[in-house]
Amino acid sequence: MPSLVVQDRATAELATRSSLAATTPAAKAEKRSRRKSSLKTFFLPVTTKSPVVVSPEGTTVVGSLPEDIVREIVDRLQPNDILSFSLTSTHLRRLLLPALYDTVVLKSSRACRTALLMFREKRYLCRYIRKLAVRPNYYLAWPKPDDYLEEEWVAEMLIGLSDDLTVLNTFDWDALELPPDRLWDSLSKRCPTLKSISTNIGRKNLDPDSSLFQFRGLTSFSLIARHGLPSTSELLPIPEDLPDAFWDMILNRCPDLEELAICTFSPTTRLFDIDRIMEVSEGTLSEFLEGHKGLKYLRFLWNFRHFMSPDSIVFTLPSNSLPALTTFIGIYQQLANTPNPQTIETLDLTCEPIYQSRMTAVCSILRGLPNLTSLEIWVHLFDSDSDHTHFFHSIMEACPKLTDFHFMCTNSFTAKPLKQLLSGLYLLPELKRFSLTKGHKYFDEPMLETAMKVVRQAPKVKQVNLRWARERCPNHLKQEGSYDVVCHEETGMPCALNVVEKGIALVGGPFFRQYQHTFNLGIGQSTEWQKTVSQRTRVVRKRVSSMLSIRQLALTE
Repeated sequence: MPSLVVQDRATAELATRSSLAATTPAAKAEKRSRRKSSLKTFFLPVTTKSPVVVSPEGTTVVGSLPEDIVREIVDRLQPNDILSFSLTSTHLRRLLLPALYDTVVLKSSRACRTALLMFREKRYLCRYIRKLAVRPNYYLAWPKPDDYLEEEWVAEMLIGLSDDLTVLNTFDWDALELPPDRLWDSLSKRCPTLKSISTNIGRKNLDPDSSLFQFRGLTSFSLIARHGLPSTSELLPIPEDLPDAFWDMILNRCPDLEELAICTFSPTTRLFDIDRIMEVSEGTLSEFLEGHKGLKYLRFLWNFRHFMSPDSIVFTLPSNSLPALTTFIGIYQQLANTPNPQTIETLDLTCEPIYQSRMTAVCSILRGLPNLTSLEIWVHLFDSDSDHTHFFHSIMEACPKLTDFHFMCTNSFTAKPLKQLLSGLYLLPELKRFSLTKGHKYFDEPMLETAMKVVRQAPKVKQVNLRWARERCPNHLKQEGSYDVVCHEETGMPCALNVVEKGIALVGGPFFRQYQHTFNLGIGQSTEWQKTVSQRTRVVRKRVSSMLSIRQLALTE
């Protein structure tokens, strides 16, 4: 196997549940694309790159515009824009169908019901689908909890469409339980190009004779115990054995396997025994890693809800292991003795929150990664009124080559620490994408104002992503926005933001808006937008104060 992904229960030396993962550079690029294109409807592709576009007539597309120019244009468009582009003419619509339906993600029961009924009426569209994700009863549905949909019906609809899924390459089932076995049987017989399968499992036991384990020639396979499985104990369950047919498929019938994921998001309910993987390399994790030198992606999960990680972990690897590792997800202690830190370009430290008391150790690790260009980090602030400038600046000073920086702080994050954080962006001269996730407060400034502050502090940034989290909101999402920077053709300075925002308003229902905001960063720039924002903020505060006063009066009476 050129590369491998494994997610597993804890090893004794780590004293926790952990997971190991590896994948190809293409998956890494796809992950970045998914992060960038987070607001998609069910009929739009996840990635912005379109498949090969073939003109139905083999000539021109719009007037005298050659089709290769159209292809270049489409490759640079966001999915929503591809849809709008396709609606300009019937001919162009036919031309862009492969791009529109290359990837179909049905992210709710409603999307499943609507899309599957449409595909049943327009079966020809199924012939363009290469990647299909089906998520009925989705736990991350937004802005309200998902409606219940009979999963048996979803499976039957897919079986009925399988004859037309002739180019399907990737299938993802993300539901409450495994689908009926006849769906896997149908896909294996009628979808000859299917090479990647991912499925959730719930409470039901795995059938050792399931058709799910009868595929051949797969390049990617994921078996995941879903979120939210009920448990009556905080203790770890006994790891359950995976069927022999599963191991036979993975080890014998899929010689070109590049990615394997076996993991659980309900570790107190279901864990899997993956000792057969370790047997391939004589039984130890170190020997396994040493024997797979092509690993580029390594992921360890840490369940911080049960206990925080210790200050140090014994995790020693041979000096010649992981020579190609570029992406690491886990806790910083596991990087203390990484044999080839110079190869790591992407680091994700969002498995658990990092406290200020550990920042010296974290920064030491970051400074030891000389080629780090992408960082995601989760911090916890005990007192938002304190001065955290040194805390924030230490992180950025330790990794000055960052081009992609995601800072997450899920507790209350007021204007004062926000100003202190943004004041350090000058320490990242190559920064192209900045993302901020923080706890929401009703007196927060508008997201547009925050995005503008980022652009003023880091004029070279190309994209700003903001996410305000609130525990009681569906998917913990109060509101989020994506802001693409538009630069002036002559000066190269930022002059506008292409804005996409969605959220749940203080009064009223969910909102979605898309617009362009223009501005001038030069001397003597207009401050009208600042005045408008300030006025709106005062209005919101007055309304909230009035609502609280009325409520308090009602309680006293």
